[in-house]
Amino acid sequence: MSVRHHSPSGQAVATPHRPARRRPTAGARGLGRTLSIVGAFLAIASCSKGGAQVAGELYSVDNFYGGIVADEPRAALVGREVLNAGGNAADSMVAAYFVMSATMPSTAGLGGGGVCVVHRAEEDQIASEVLDFLPRAAAGGLVAVPASARGMAALSARYGKLPWAQLVAPAESIAQTGEAVSRAFASDIALGEKKLRADPLMAALFTRPDGAMLGEGDNLRQPELAGVLGQIRAKGPNELYSGVLGQQLAASAQAIGAPLTIEDLRGFKVRFEKPLTIPWGDQNVYLPQPPASGGVSVAQMLKALDAAGDKNRPAFLADASMRLTADRAQWMEPRGDARQPADALVSDQHVAQVMQGHQAGRATPAASLPFPAQRVPENPYAASVVAMDAEGLGVACNFTMNSLFGAGRIAQGTGIILAPAPSERGFGFTTLAPMIWANDNNGEMYFASAASGGMAGILAQAELFYAVTEERIPLEAAMARSRVYHGADPDVAYFDVGGDDNPSGALSGAGYQIEQREALGRINAIFCPRGTPTDPDSCQLRNDYRGNGLATLVSGR
Repeated sequence: MSVRHHSPSGQAVATPHRPARRRPTAGARGLGRTLSIVGAFLAIASCSKGGAQVAGELYSVDNFYGGIVADEPRAALVGREVLNAGGNAADSMVAAYFVMSATMPSTAGLGGGGVCVVHRAEEDQIASEVLDFLPRAAAGGLVAVPASARGMAALSARYGKLPWAQLVAPAESIAQTGEAVSRAFASDIALGEKKLRADPLMAALFTRPDGAMLGEGDNLRQPELAGVLGQIRAKGPNELYSGVLGQQLAASAQAIGAPLTIEDLRGFKVRFEKPLTIPWGDQNVYLPQPPASGGVSVAQMLKALDAAGDKNRPAFLADASMRLTADRAQWMEPRGDARQPADALVSDQHVAQVMQGHQAGRATPAASLPFPAQRVPENPYAASVVAMDAEGLGVACNFTMNSLFGAGRIAQGTGIILAPAPSERGFGFTTLAPMIWANDNNGEMYFASAASGGMAGILAQAELFYAVTEERIPLEAAMARSRVYHGADPDVAYFDVGGDDNPSGALSGAGYQIEQREALGRINAIFCPRGTPTDPDSCQLRNDYRGNGLATLVSGR
């Protein structure tokens, strides 16, 4: 068996392993400090032999056993080791999430929540469903109920194989002993500096002794969070919702003016729901329903792309994204619920009405749309993780704090950053849209992805999926292509440049006012062209080069 990972710097590394899929052995030789910590809890054996691949190489591997792609590298490494220890994609996701709660609490802290799409291909149990653990408002209305621990517990109980404690322990140790801040998290710290400095507890945690903000490579220890994770590990997730730990969290929140009660915690429930389903070829695309309303927008973009005859890709993307964003302002409530049934919003008829008047290669002025362009505040900050295994289990998840670093307040004594309640000011989860492409008749699964970056990110995710499935563009090349997004208000087409692919000329030529951005969204994706579990060879895994995440896999016979 071999294990590969693609580092944030682009270096891909392969390390041969010998343990059988269902017989992990003891004696880990860790990969750096993170894997040394993980090895103390996961019985993993590895050989000393290894080799290097070409920098920036896309993963494409025969004998695929499992893989995970995450926005935060340490989370991906721990998720990979869980797979290597005999866990499945659900176990890998749960372990990776808890690590991110310590290494990337800006978007995946315990105070937030999220949504996952899950596909299972076991015989007589083929199913696709959505796990909703979105961070909804507590009864007091100012903060959200911490939802992620209960969401991950539900995922583990329904789909996982490994013991709960084994999945939480690596995160506990990372928080207790400290870890070097990753480039991905350092970027969030820099973006959130003003919010972090505004609260004494946040400032104490995320600044160095000299007063500068923590940067890449600086050590981050969170002993209070480690204590919370230790209790969750030892006593189970309900300790955070109905035990002494929950009472401590509620009291600490109230002490800083956040009206979170033990009744809010006890009453929080996760939901397994039917996905929004879009036929695509002989398979289906599965997406979340509102209030994670990004699923509707992704489905609409897929329908628009499928009907398009426009050969000017940049101009089409600008016009379609402008129209779909303006349409969203008509049907979406401020907190994400839809004013119309989701099935009606993604119907061919509705999408055709939205695209009516599109002229190939020519800009449509936003002011001329039949529905007025309105600026809708949104939270673009989320963490994305996708995991898949050769047995046909796939999980695609988004996690969010409803804003970068949530409400910017820590519940004292817990290390938990609280999340704000969803609101008209843009706090919330309206643009979350993890997706899976699979067949619920034979169980085959082909694609899983999740994106961050608001509407720009999720619409880019739809275009990436279209590129690999309909245009037959390799995942690596599709990920590297330039992206275009028009938010309707203001009437400006934004673009980023991928490699030699610069869309500015095509956009200007079509009549758009343009503005370049460094990145339009971040996408993590796994693509298995021939499907899993029947023929999982040549699966491709890719983290977005616009971020600093990691794609990593386990392979073997």
